[in-house]
Amino acid sequence: MPPNGRGVGITEMLHGAADWPVLVLFALLTQLGDAWFLFALGGFLYVTGDRRWLGIDRRRGLFVLGVALSYVVLIGVLKNAFMLPRPPGAGEPPPVGWVPPVLEPALTSITTGDGSGFPSGHALGTTMVWGGVALVLDRGSSRLRLGLATGVVALVSFSRLVLGVHYAVDVVAGVAVGGGVLVGLYRLADGGTAPGRVFLLAVVVGTVGLFVGTTLDSVMALGGAVGGWLGWRAVAERTPVHPADRRAAIVAVVVVGAAGAFFGAVYALTPSLGVGFLGAVVAAVGVVAAPAVGERLVDLTPRRSPG
Repeated sequence: MPPNGRGVGITEMLHGAADWPVLVLFALLTQLGDAWFLFALGGFLYVTGDRRWLGIDRRRGLFVLGVALSYVVLIGVLKNAFMLPRPPGAGEPPPVGWVPPVLEPALTSITTGDGSGFPSGHALGTTMVWGGVALVLDRGSSRLRLGLATGVVALVSFSRLVLGVHYAVDVVAGVAVGGGVLVGLYRLADGGTAPGRVFLLAVVVGTVGLFVGTTLDSVMALGGAVGGWLGWRAVAERTPVHPADRRAAIVAVVVVGAAGAFFGAVYALTPSLGVGFLGAVVAAVGVVAAPAVGERLVDLTPRRSPG
């Protein structure tokens, strides 16, 4: 057992027995719980408000997006509070000789982990977001939806052990905390119909987190929460439950993509804390306002008459 007392031999056994093809496979599967994918999932549900196939409206879709943001804020607070290390070798990518040099940074990113290890952010975020999806969708039985979400959580959690970036205790704690927080957020938001409350709570948690550890990540997470809350207060009454037509949904998707690209560009430039905060606010406002922008632009665009 390592000096930190969290190792029970499971990670060492799984990671040590996995050849590089297995590691790469699980690195791809673990993306189901990566922050970028969770935000993309929540954003998709929000802007599409798909009534026909998924049985979801935009308020519940925004609830999922708010849950994703709450996860990012919360995991920053928890990791900075505990500051427990990852397993030895967590930052070392598998030796894959045939990978082109241009892909090596991506391979390193998806197969390794850095920073604090407890609790597992992937386990916590996957539990919160995929569990939230299962709660708000209105297709299939609740047992089936929860079963699928549980399967994704188990797969992502297992992948963190195979990759050797977390101890089993880390993922168990992440799932437990994520499940408890999700239940609380679901009740706070009246079954997902009041997403603004989730953003407001994320603002509170993010503000408290600055006293635990102030980093660019924590400041931009707080900025995203502030932007999400302000954006929803501004457009809640002008955001229809479902898109008026396909054009409105497409425009909303484009706006969300632009806002996401803007956030990524700001983050990549490693700006000052103030610039990072403002950039995150603007990006979050853009995402939340995207459906209203789409509806407005479609209203202003004359339809072509047939023939």
